[in-house]
Amino acid sequence: MDKEKRLSDENSDLYRSFFQENNAVILLVDPENFDIVDANTAACMYYGWPLEKITRRRIHHLNVLSTEDIEAETQRAEEENRNYLTLKHRLANGEIRDVEVYNGPMVLNSRRMLYYIVHDVTERKLAEDKLRRKEMQLRAAQKIGQFGSWEMDLNSGNVDASEEARRIYGFEDEELSLEIIKNTRLEEYLPAMYEALANLVELNLPYDLKFKIRRQNDGNIRVIHSVAEYYAERNVVIGMIQDITERKHTKSKLRESEAHLNEVRSIANIGSWEFDSNGLAKWSPEVARIHGVDPDDPTGINCSFSFYTPESRASLEKAIRNALEKGESYDLEVEFVTEKGEHKWVRTIGHPKIEDGKVTTVTGSSQDITERKQAEIKAVEEVGWRSILMEQSRDGIVIIDQDGKVFEANPRYAEMLGYSHEEMKSLHMWDWDTHYTREQLLEMLRLADSKGILHETRQLRKDGSLIDVEINANAAKFGERKLSFCVCRDITERKQAEEELLNAKLDAEDANQSKSEFLATMSHELRTPLNSIIGFSDVLHSEIFGSLNKKQAEYLSHISSSGKHLLRLINDILDLSKVEAGKMELVCEKFYVSDAIEEINITMIPLAIKKGIYLDAKIAPHLEKINADRSKFQQILSNLISNAIKFTPDKGHVTIEAQKSGNFVQIAIKDTGIGIADKDMEKLFQPFKQLNSYLTREHEGTGLGLALVKKFVEMHGGRIRVESKVGEGSIFTFLIPVDFKEQIPNPA
Repeated sequence: MDKEKRLSDENSDLYRSFFQENNAVILLVDPENFDIVDANTAACMYYGWPLEKITRRRIHHLNVLSTEDIEAETQRAEEENRNYLTLKHRLANGEIRDVEVYNGPMVLNSRRMLYYIVHDVTERKLAEDKLRRKEMQLRAAQKIGQFGSWEMDLNSGNVDASEEARRIYGFEDEELSLEIIKNTRLEEYLPAMYEALANLVELNLPYDLKFKIRRQNDGNIRVIHSVAEYYAERNVVIGMIQDITERKHTKSKLRESEAHLNEVRSIANIGSWEFDSNGLAKWSPEVARIHGVDPDDPTGINCSFSFYTPESRASLEKAIRNALEKGESYDLEVEFVTEKGEHKWVRTIGHPKIEDGKVTTVTGSSQDITERKQAEIKAVEEVGWRSILMEQSRDGIVIIDQDGKVFEANPRYAEMLGYSHEEMKSLHMWDWDTHYTREQLLEMLRLADSKGILHETRQLRKDGSLIDVEINANAAKFGERKLSFCVCRDITERKQAEEELLNAKLDAEDANQSKSEFLATMSHELRTPLNSIIGFSDVLHSEIFGSLNKKQAEYLSHISSSGKHLLRLINDILDLSKVEAGKMELVCEKFYVSDAIEEINITMIPLAIKKGIYLDAKIAPHLEKINADRSKFQQILSNLISNAIKFTPDKGHVTIEAQKSGNFVQIAIKDTGIGIADKDMEKLFQPFKQLNSYLTREHEGTGLGLALVKKFVEMHGGRIRVESKVGEGSIFTFLIPVDFKEQIPNPA
């Protein structure tokens, strides 16, 4: 035991001597909690902490990289098969250094430890980064300048070429040699290459060649300029090549460009001219054509001056005088009338040429800008007309920015709400809209930006009164600003008229004796007392015969709503009875499914926004027209979509999908609602059956909506099915023939 202890002590002393005297930064770490339990003198000096402070830290306290960055570096080290990590450590003075960390397990005094050996590589990293930047700059310079560099070892014949040099020759990553490069040159240029190379090496004569090559990768013929120097101590030739193919075409292209410029000048109605103090010396035929005079007429400029309007002529004469006397350039847009009576505008630019302090000539150009000027005048007129439209419109017009603030409003809209124009421009749309929240209104702006929106709402006037308003909102742009252009119509009177019309319709339906005896009896016996109940309750509620207390008003409201609910039930019963009795007829017409869906969606958007539900339509492209009863088709859609919205919790999704399926169109309404239990499936399409759920009880109904949907689908020769999972949602899918004459096969 004494011997073992002595050996252990000797090993411990040996370790301490190696550990403390080592110039490398060494840390010992507890593998359980990663506490630093020891650090050698080099570590304390490097990090700037005494031993008692550094051992109060954990190893990750030294590291400034995130956990994700460390994991990524560990992954790279494994992939590159290296036994160190490249990290960043923070010293006591806050300085951050690049380090390479080697670590591994060890046992000290029967205790398992981790050792960390840290090498500072900050200076090396800086040098490497600097070298990489220089290499990158060289590659960029070669790429931008389209020149490459190469080095040929005359001992081996091997050639090392830069990336751009390889691109010029059309090589990839293959090894290059003089023999390989020689094969790219056209044969007639080889003797000159050998002679120039020999003269460079043996006589130190300049190597400066232009030759043609057939590029390796695509076979294109390119013109190359190559220069090189010989380095005898290494027996290598280092050179530069540049693709000058385009340069060879410059002269011909320049000639083509000049011809093209003359053609463009003619197309653009631009001519050139030059004159001195004695008058017009010469002008191009295009200038003469613009002015409507003969190019060979010696009176030239004097004749053309007479065509200018007095104001334009005065401006032009003053500009020419200043050019000749003061050497001032000019750029004018002037108006004139040709000999044929045509009103024209011309832009004329003049630059004086000065020699020995005197103006010798003035050269310039004239361009016919009549069309542009007319377009500008038309644009000004259009702005004026639009302003008149805004000012004189009988509808209210308000333009809203993406933040819901009024960008502009016409007088009619300000009048509708009882504000002045200045007051309107300080308002946001939620200052007057009482029906929707701020978030819902901003969502409507987003929808208007994507596809437009039509809805009805109630708006609060400055005096506190309410008006019914129909809003048609669409996207608009003013420069880079996205705006919503809203046409607002006061429909208060229309709503009152609709209510009166509805009452008249109900009265007319009561009086309609054309139905079968049973339906007529039911209509008379049930609707008459209900209309009386609804009518008298509404009359009492309007307080025509005296004021009501709160309780009385509440009871009358219950009576009216219950009566109307019962009336809707009776109407559904009668519609269903018509279908079952075979007295309901289809009025078919051809229409686009996308149009019908869009119309229904517009009416559903406010209901969806109210609950924060995302309503989306996915319609297959090029979906053809169908021949069906449009009204009943939309009634089917309205019932299914409104049910989906009603029975989907807030912030859910409702999606309408439409696509062709053989000779039929298939419509699917998907929701993320509470779903339907299997035991309730058979009740869905039965009249007067309602599912027993809290959402069903929340939304009153007749229990006839889906029954009518099924009947209307079947009347078209179609079918409807349901897929649902409790807690996940439902999918109602119906198919009807593209043409009503087609009959759908029964599913097997």
